[in-house]
Amino acid sequence: MRGYNDGNSISRGMPAAMTSAYVLALDTAHQQCSASLLSRDGSVSVLRSETVGNKHAERILSLIDELLAEAGLTKADIGLVGFGAGPGSFTGLRVACGVAQGIAWALRTEVAAVCNLEADAQAASDAADLPAGTRIAVMNDARMQEAYCGLYETAGRGVRVKALCEPLLVKPSALGGWLADCRADAGCGSALSVYAADIALPAGLRTVDIPADMILTLARLAFGDEDAGRTMLPALASPLYVRNRVALTMAERARGERL
Repeated sequence: MRGYNDGNSISRGMPAAMTSAYVLALDTAHQQCSASLLSRDGSVSVLRSETVGNKHAERILSLIDELLAEAGLTKADIGLVGFGAGPGSFTGLRVACGVAQGIAWALRTEVAAVCNLEADAQAASDAADLPAGTRIAVMNDARMQEAYCGLYETAGRGVRVKALCEPLLVKPSALGGWLADCRADAGCGSALSVYAADIALPAGLRTVDIPADMILTLARLAFGDEDAGRTMLPALASPLYVRNRVALTMAERARGERL
């Protein structure tokens, strides 16, 4: 296994990157705190994923230590660090980015900033074995009555999906129209259950699940970024924010709202 085949990498004319034997992948974009260690040949494939709410910072480093112990590796074996760059919780994204930067800086490795919506689309389409050419929409709860959305086209199992739009915010009541306008064939994501009463799904739309081991897909996409020369120095890594608001008013906090 050498990550996901990316048909664009050759046409971009990017120089071949050094390849790493192991990637550490982190994701704290939502209430789950997830980490995985993956080898290129697939002989090492371990993960941890827990629902922690907003306590990612308290758990993520312990998860990494547990993964290394299970795999019989040390931090020195890590050749690449990937993280879910977002969109997602502001605090959660900063945790994953900061931890990825710190580990990569200490180990003198590079970082792969992977879009969470892309990783979700890839994991869901592979798990459901969606045929090439399927347009799959990812809709994740962004709180505050909004959903983080992205549209992707599949190219066959194990081949990297193609982004058809930039990540955006959509109100639950507008999701049905957005899906119809996008001519989506399939949909996935937490917003489908959180806002089920508000979403009028287009007729014929197939709903698929994002598998619990999505963090392994994120790791494979990180390998793909390395192969395509799209990794970066730790200092250049940053979260992918879609919502511009970075703070709540006192009244919003009193109502229990969260960013």
